[in-house]
Amino acid sequence: MTIDPVGPTTDELFAAARCELADEEEDAPVPHLVALHRRPTREVFERAAALLGHDEPQERELGARILRELGAPDEDGRRPFGAETVAVVLRELADEPDPWVTHLMLSVIGYHGAREALDLVLSYRDHAAQPVRFAVAAALPGLADPDRTEERVVDALLALGRDTDTDVRWYALYALFNETVGDGRVGPDAERRRGWAAGLVADADGDAERLAQLHHLGSTLEPDDDAVLHGLLTRPERPGS
Repeated sequence: MTIDPVGPTTDELFAAARCELADEEEDAPVPHLVALHRRPTREVFERAAALLGHDEPQERELGARILRELGAPDEDGRRPFGAETVAVVLRELADEPDPWVTHLMLSVIGYHGAREALDLVLSYRDHAAQPVRFAVAAALPGLADPDRTEERVVDALLALGRDTDTDVRWYALYALFNETVGDGRVGPDAERRRGWAAGLVADADGDAERLAQLHHLGSTLEPDDDAVLHGLLTRPERPGS
């Protein structure tokens, strides 16, 4: 679908975005949803926020997906209506029964950098549903202390880095080794990171998929920053190699 160049009304955008999300084709274009993101008016915010309390999960999904990226972030990473968005999501999240919508609500919290909700997000790390655990892994880097990552965040990323799901593991592992804050190249922090790597490799012994994933993770690191860490992750790529 294309957007009329003269500019559709907000009603038309909501109706078209609703149809886009009903499309079962994965990664299908969503130009009308994007157009709503680019229209950060009070009307769009209030209508999307109201959808979070709708009886139908598809409507709650639409509300969450609009709020997640409503308006461009400023130089400090803040989006329009950020505090109000986080408040309404936190209010509705506690009673949300649908795992897919729960995952989207957690994603909204991460996109808006709501550090005050860190412990709430962490409480979902062992959720039975893969999308929810994935949302936790993806959100944590944006919610952690930007000066030095909290131990409870590191612990959660280590646990999620051993998840049964490949995507959850990857997001957690990448965040753990590339986005946690501390001087990871020297001293105690370097030793800790090497310990994480050694433990992950040992746990993956005999699992070709996990070892290959750790090898790929190692390839995202600069060997000159910590050759020992790089070697731990990139050797071996699969059992018996």
